[in-house]
Amino acid sequence: NGNQLYGGFGPDMFLYRFDAPAYRDYLFAKTHATDFMEVWEDAQSVPAKAAAFGFVSHNELWGVDSTAHTLMKSNPTATQGYVVIKAQELMNILKPVLEANGLPLPDPIILSISHEFVEYGVDILMKNVDPQIGAKIAAAAAPPNPNIPLVIEKAYAEDMAEHFGIRRVDAQQFIRSSERQFRQVMAFYGNALMQDDLTSIYLLAQRIAEIAEAFLAANGIILPPGVDITPLAQFGIYQAMVLCAPDFGQEVFATRLFVEQQLIAHGIAY
Repeated sequence: NGNQLYGGFGPDMFLYRFDAPAYRDYLFAKTHATDFMEVWEDAQSVPAKAAAFGFVSHNELWGVDSTAHTLMKSNPTATQGYVVIKAQELMNILKPVLEANGLPLPDPIILSISHEFVEYGVDILMKNVDPQIGAKIAAAAAPPNPNIPLVIEKAYAEDMAEHFGIRRVDAQQFIRSSERQFRQVMAFYGNALMQDDLTSIYLLAQRIAEIAEAFLAANGIILPPGVDITPLAQFGIYQAMVLCAPDFGQEVFATRLFVEQQLIAHGIAY
């Protein structure tokens, strides 16, 4: 349902807060690795439990991000996550292209960008498996839904305030503003995935170009005036789709089975 679906995206709501890197990194660790179960424990109502169910399924330890970033499930010989492996392959393709376009970026930066391209590329491949996925995401993000921001505030605001020496109300405000921004991003994302592949790639490339400018600036890299990296982003997403098309389905299926088993083992049900 919409609560569960939107909750599944919830841990990433601080991902693009490059304007507050300390808060971003602190909450990213909380929501992905160290304290994600607090959201499940603090959820009380059925809608909140549904949102929390999705939220905790995302985690880096045994959730969907663990197979994406730590250890893929469809290949028993793999030693890294699916997205990490594909991002490294994509980086080898992108690096000479970036250099030829006057953007000789450091390898860690190219790898981070490649990681984004792979996740966007797989999402476009997934919409061809489930053509309604974009509409589902847009619908889940559209209505004002207090369940996720309220339960995240309950789980993290007090600890965040104590950790940074700020008022609890300021921590709450950061969480709320991040969630509002993220909801708009997910509504756009859902609508982008409702389009044909070429249009989806273009719209998501534009979005990546906007994010990349803030990401690079946060890492001390300022793009020359007038540089539009949208065409490079289109190229990156398309190449990611080519790399992932042969085997993403197996990894998605294996991930789903693994995470379902983990949710049961951890007593997550509503």
